[in-house]
Amino acid sequence: MLQTGDLKMHSTRNMSAHLVFALSLIVLGWLAVPARAAEKRAFRMGFTPFVYDQTPEAVADMQKFLAENADIVAVHLESVPWTEALADKPFDPKMMEDWEGRKKAIGPGEKVYLAVSPINMMRAGMAEYRGAAERMPIPPEFQGKAFDDPIIKKAYLNYCRRAAEYFKPDYLSIGIEVNELFHNGRAQWAGYVELHKFVYQALKKEHPKLPIFTSFTLHNMINPGWQDRAEMLVAYKGLMKYGDLVAVSFYPFMAGVATPAQVDNALAWLTANFDALHKPYAVAETGDAAEKLTFKMGAQDITIPGSPEVQATYYEKLLALAQARKFQFVITFLYRDYDALWEKIKDSSPAFFIAWRDCGLVDEKGNKRPAYLVWRKFFDMPVGR
Repeated sequence: MLQTGDLKMHSTRNMSAHLVFALSLIVLGWLAVPARAAEKRAFRMGFTPFVYDQTPEAVADMQKFLAENADIVAVHLESVPWTEALADKPFDPKMMEDWEGRKKAIGPGEKVYLAVSPINMMRAGMAEYRGAAERMPIPPEFQGKAFDDPIIKKAYLNYCRRAAEYFKPDYLSIGIEVNELFHNGRAQWAGYVELHKFVYQALKKEHPKLPIFTSFTLHNMINPGWQDRAEMLVAYKGLMKYGDLVAVSFYPFMAGVATPAQVDNALAWLTANFDALHKPYAVAETGDAAEKLTFKMGAQDITIPGSPEVQATYYEKLLALAQARKFQFVITFLYRDYDALWEKIKDSSPAFFIAWRDCGLVDEKGNKRPAYLVWRKFFDMPVGR
């Protein structure tokens, strides 16, 4: 999650950018060539069913795009229906409408990656309440409770069970970007670890073949603005005793990674630090900016130095690594820019929600970017898992 003052990003355009752009033209010409039929893709590829606008046309476009360009769909749920989960009562009808819509985006034969979390969107404490809407205030009986409080443990385990029963996932994350809780609320970390251990062990008894895990933000594990990076890494590795995959969330622009060499370094850091665990890798969510964007966060000007060339190069490197190292899956969070949606929600949303606006493989007008060709080069390989 983007944090105030953590992004110190500046444009990295210089003379080498011209060379990168020239090479990208050559590369993209090659990318248009169909993949060899004999080569098998080692990993699943998919998206979240994120709609770029609040219209039926946008919903239909999303469903069509996912049907044609994905073989796994991510169901990403941030808030928790604490009261109903604890009492084992029906969830709010509005919540179930949302779940039904997400389920409809899952096509025949597509795998399902379900991600839920007891941590809030700011990755600083308990997850907000899910009632008729997301991010509602936490009910009084849950306020001030530690993560390892008995009622939190009972409610969250019940919620995970019911979500898994409804979506029947092939992969289940029970914590989203949880390393950031260590950074933002370290005093809560020990309690969270106990909650995670409790829920993981209970679910593994019931679903022994289901991969269950958490995700962490690679961009903030390497962000020089985070002075507790080494301690955070140690703490997260301790959590991995109760996890079946090494699952990362990676948005390169959030750590100022804007050149091919920086992408290489980030991915090399990942494998250097986690290979010893001998667990499969997965990309729980990712994306990179395709346009330069400047916005205000408080009094601070934040600049994201995106471009179509940098975005395409990132996907080429990421997907090549996923193929070489036999990742389980790669999830792109946004298939299309959400300019239209942003205009409708910007007055009621945190300013930093704009940061991901231009990360689509398709721009706001529906035009496919060079990164889409990279995606299709790998997606067109027959999947081998």
